[in-house]
Amino acid sequence: MDDNRTITRRYNTFQRKEISWLWKPYLACGKISMINGDPASGKTTLALAIAALLTTGRPMPEDDREPLRGEVIYQSAEDNVGDTLNPRLTAMGADCEKISVIESPFSDIEKDCETLENAIRETGALMCVLDPLQGFIGKGSDMNRAAHMRRLMGGLALVAERTGCAIVVIGHMTKNAGTKSLYRGLGSIDIAAAARSVLSVGRSADDNTVRVITHVKSSLAPEGEPLAFTIGRDSAVEFLGRYDGEISPFDDLPGEDGKRESAAAIMLEMLADGPVRCSEIYAACLSAGIGERTVDTAKKELGVKSVRRGDGWYWAI
Repeated sequence: MDDNRTITRRYNTFQRKEISWLWKPYLACGKISMINGDPASGKTTLALAIAALLTTGRPMPEDDREPLRGEVIYQSAEDNVGDTLNPRLTAMGADCEKISVIESPFSDIEKDCETLENAIRETGALMCVLDPLQGFIGKGSDMNRAAHMRRLMGGLALVAERTGCAIVVIGHMTKNAGTKSLYRGLGSIDIAAAARSVLSVGRSADDNTVRVITHVKSSLAPEGEPLAFTIGRDSAVEFLGRYDGEISPFDDLPGEDGKRESAAAIMLEMLADGPVRCSEIYAACLSAGIGERTVDTAKKELGVKSVRRGDGWYWAI
């Protein structure tokens, strides 16, 4: 027998499988999907809102199928669970008993794929979010190296396939004006190529408070319709249905001056009836796309004071 012979298998010997959907046609089970967006576009808020719906068995937007209910792993390299993610998820009505974070060392997808797969199997997670993707790229790795990213994303795709989990990676965008959304993702195009579905989150050109989800890539089904949503002061998300308007380019997003004014308005409203935990103010501003540094600047300009209490820091006028 020739041990060097090439092994082949006929296509007709493979069992046909139907695609299982977490949110049809936007997120498929057992596949990698991607949510891209400019800073403060609402991409993390969208991922958290999907987690809230999934953990409580509520229907996904514009999806009339019987909703799924299950576990979620939400792994963030940028936000703290206790003071940021947990309050936002609670405001969205999520069942936080069904949301887990990997506390074992997990900072390099390529080296820690086994850790990720074990966590998915142990929790039975239907969805796993890596927010953002570059937060889980090991030191010395280059997101722009095509061969390296193909290998890394290939390993992640195998984890999704073996576990049946929908793995959702959050991606930042570059400022390449005039470039299609699919090609504006930070790093090699091989990242988006590995994803079976890519969603882009932007803002409405007519109303800057309205966020828009655009399905810019779909390998498993026809692309879904653009959908709109808004983010409330308490991070609650309201899905508005299909959207047929224009989307603002990156350069039209609110500048720092406008964000500082918005942060000041939010602060004054929240503090009108007395001291409020600073973590709640940060969370409210974050849901409006305002970062902590801008909030701190607005706080200083308003003369808001920090007050230490037994259960933490509060802000007061």
